[in-house]
Amino acid sequence: MKALHSLSQTVPVTIPDLQDRWARLSRRYFEDRLPSIRIEWSSRLTASSGMFVSQVGPRSRHVSREERHGAARCIRLSFPLLRHQPEAEIIRTLAHEMIHQWQYDIKKKCPNHGRDFSEMMLRMNQDGLGITIRHTLYEEVEKFCKYRWRCVACGMTYPRQRRTISPRRHRCGICSGPLREVFGSDQEERREPLSEAVHSISPMCRQSNQFEENLSPQQLAFNFSGY
Repeated sequence: MKALHSLSQTVPVTIPDLQDRWARLSRRYFEDRLPSIRIEWSSRLTASSGMFVSQVGPRSRHVSREERHGAARCIRLSFPLLRHQPEAEIIRTLAHEMIHQWQYDIKKKCPNHGRDFSEMMLRMNQDGLGITIRHTLYEEVEKFCKYRWRCVACGMTYPRQRRTISPRRHRCGICSGPLREVFGSDQEERREPLSEAVHSISPMCRQSNQFEENLSPQQLAFNFSGY
């Protein structure tokens, strides 16, 4: 993952300022128990506005405690998605990833969006942070989507940053209709034969080879943890 180490004059919030905000949030909401962590701007993170990254499990016995709570994890923020966002959106993303850090470092859990995440999010939001489970930067994310598929039946478009949809295996998550890949300025369709196996997908889900279950239009978003 390429990080922006030499662009302190172009990032919307500098790393020292982010580290300072991290420290203040840690004292206020996490009893100052979070181990220090590296925060970096990433130029390649385009499907999520932020990400908590850990190279080993929270209970791994194969590395020292210093390594597990040191270089083995970091918080990455997306420079392409956040560069034109207000500072409040950046701090909101940082706070989201700090909850994941808390799950990993203190709760000894793999980061998730379960009950303890929601409880901590609600507590922090009482002070107006506005943390959410999924970000709303859909237009910014879609700019980086090189591939698109369209439902033949309802016309729903499925943008993706990688070619992770196969019309032979997947169907529209809205109406279960067949999908056709579209590409080029004229939106020409590339037809592929469809198999009988049906896997419904959502138009905006996390970039993965495993697609999420059917989602309503209000839920169509890129995941964060990956935020």
